[in-house]
Amino acid sequence: MKGKKVLITRSAEDNKGFKEQLDRKGAEVFALPMIQFELAENLAAINKALDQLGTIDWIVFTSAKTVEFFFHIADTRGVKFYYYPNLKIATVGEKTKLKLEQLGYRTNFVPIQYTAEVLAENMDESIEGKRILIPQSNLAGREYLEVFKNRGAIPIPAIIYQNLPVKYNSEAFDAVMSQKMDYLTFTSGSTFEAFYQNMLQAKFDLTFEKIICIGPSTAKVVEEKGVSVSFIAAPHTTEGMIKAIENLEEYV
Repeated sequence: MKGKKVLITRSAEDNKGFKEQLDRKGAEVFALPMIQFELAENLAAINKALDQLGTIDWIVFTSAKTVEFFFHIADTRGVKFYYYPNLKIATVGEKTKLKLEQLGYRTNFVPIQYTAEVLAENMDESIEGKRILIPQSNLAGREYLEVFKNRGAIPIPAIIYQNLPVKYNSEAFDAVMSQKMDYLTFTSGSTFEAFYQNMLQAKFDLTFEKIICIGPSTAKVVEEKGVSVSFIAAPHTTEGMIKAIENLEEYV
């Protein structure tokens, strides 16, 4: 990977660790954050759920960012989770689990594959009739909610933060993309959607760049735009993305 030019597009606040991982591999890293996060303006749904926390059986976190915003809101409201010893927590992925543990909480379930759909299919064998609080962003998918419903559970989605696109002028976008990247990395569908809109606005055309996606849902967004995906990370982590690049380099 030494000397290869790699673009990272996740939010500025979340780019540091990924950049450091790539730096250690000898890559030449370019950061062009495509999304930013803000607390949702309307918190009525999550406030209602927190007021009724004793009726909730599970809380599901699909990202570390969701954990961060949820506990910020809960702390602001003075919620004491030790009052709810029967409340269980499920997390998608090790990074989400780690963020939860850093805040002093434990997860009760992590799916083998790091996707919300796999979590919904396998969490709690006796899930029928149970109430599941699902804090999420304004752009969260709904497919896994249907999986919970089909299993007889009662999902309670609550938007707690906004995932917003970052818009660049043509000059700023071209200044980075003219470096002729070897790899473009996307850690969510929203990072690619924002990248695609910036690309259209700047009238920039992809040529030989290889696109690396963190998981199948991200790859689906890319392919729906008619763009080819070179590799989907396995596992669905930044480490998996780096391994994907290394695998591709072996066959160059």
